[in-house]
Amino acid sequence: MKIRFSLLRHLSRGGVLALFCALPWLNAAGMHGISGSLFALDIFGWPFGDPAALLQALAGGATPSVRLLWGVGSSLVLAFFLGRVFCGWLCPYGLFSEAVVALRGKAARRGTATGRTELFSRIAVLALGIGLVFCGYPALTALSFPGTLSLAPLMTFLDGPGRLLFDLLVFPGTVLLLEFLSGERLWCRFCCPQGLLLGAAAWLGARCGRLGRIWSLPVRWQAGSCSCKGEQPCGAVCTLRVQPRRKGGPDPLRCSRCGDCIQTCAGKGKALTWMR
Repeated sequence: MKIRFSLLRHLSRGGVLALFCALPWLNAAGMHGISGSLFALDIFGWPFGDPAALLQALAGGATPSVRLLWGVGSSLVLAFFLGRVFCGWLCPYGLFSEAVVALRGKAARRGTATGRTELFSRIAVLALGIGLVFCGYPALTALSFPGTLSLAPLMTFLDGPGRLLFDLLVFPGTVLLLEFLSGERLWCRFCCPQGLLLGAAAWLGARCGRLGRIWSLPVRWQAGSCSCKGEQPCGAVCTLRVQPRRKGGPDPLRCSRCGDCIQTCAGKGKALTWMR
C-alpha cells in the first residue's frame, strides 16, 4: 500500500491554517495552550520562533528576549535533525503555492535554474531584507509569508477585514499570481528567507553525519535499485525542482522532506527510501 504523502501533507498544512484561523477565538475563550503566530509560537509552554525574526531584531538594534532565542533555537534544532519539514509539512503558504502550480498543470514550464542560482538569490533577498531593517523598515517580517498568513486571522479579529485583505492580497497574493503565471514555485525557490535559514540548519545536520541523523529522515537514493532510464519521474514530481537521484540524497538546503519522490518511486525498485 502506497503512503499518500501528498495527501498527508495537504491535510497537515490545511490543519495548521485552520488552527490559526480559529486561534484568536480560542484564545479569547480562555484556551491558551497554543498561542501566537508563526513569527513566535507557544505550544503548551514550548516556544518556536522564526529565525528571520531574530535577525530582524538584531539588525534593528533590539535585544532579543530569552524566549525568542529559545524559540528560534527550537526551530533550528528541528531542522537540524529532520530537515526542512516545516516547509514541506507545516507551512501554510506552501499549501497555496503548490495549489496554484498544480492548477497551471501541464502548461507549467520546466525549471532550469540550478541549486546554486537559487541559493544566491535567497541570500540576496535575505541581505536586502536586513539592509531595509537597518533603514527602519521591518522587511524580514513582511517577507515571512508563513508568519503573515498565521497572523492575518488575529489582525482581522482585532482590526477588521481591511487589514486581512491588505496582508494577503498585497504580498502573498501577488506572488501567488506570479507563480500561477509562471508555473513555478518562485517564492520558495528563490526568495524565502525562512527556507534559507532552515535549510542551512538542515545542511549542517547532514554534514554532521550520524549526529545529524539520529532522528533524521533524509532521503536516500540507491543507484543499484533504480530501474528508470531517461525520464526520471521522481525528479519531475518535485515542485521545488530538486533532483533526488543524487549520491547522498537530495540537497538538504533545498529538499523539504515532502516524500513525493519516494511515493513516485514506489513500485520502481524502491530506489528512493527514507534513510534510517
